[in-house]
Amino acid sequence: MERKWVERKEVELRLDEEFNAILNMIGEGGPDYARNDEDIEMQIMKHDEAKSQDLH
Repeated sequence: MERKWVERKEVELRLDEEFNAILNMIGEGGPDYARNDEDIEMQIMKHDEAKSQDLH
């Protein structure tokens, strides 16, 4: 099995913290498919509290 060598420029990039931070940011702006039922419930509770204070 032949050993593959990594180019020196790539090694320097991989050791650079800023380059790694850029690689980690890929996909950060993607859509979030997690359930957000808790967020909706919190919004309903805040709406109900504001509505009850308006009545008093």
